Amino acid sequence: MSIARLTAGASVTRQAVTKHLQVLADAGLARSVRLGRESVWQLEPEPLGAARQCLDGISAQWDAALGRLKSFVEHEGGPR
Repeated sequence: MSIARLTAGASVTRQAVTKHLQVLADAGLARSVRLGRESVWQLEPEPLGAARQCLDGISAQWDAALGRLKSFVEHEGGPR
């Protein structure tokens, strides 16, 4: 989408949207392509998939650790 379309009906300025899009572009999450006089912005979903895979792995590690803690507290470390 163009900046004009992205800001249509929004309460933020075109300059603010442009700055945010540039941050996303610097992170590899978006890119702009010149079409005539305007820039059209596109999402780059691949980095989000890689981040999701990494976060899923971390989540699984935490789930396993919490499961071990729960088991310890309920069975081994409980009142005697």
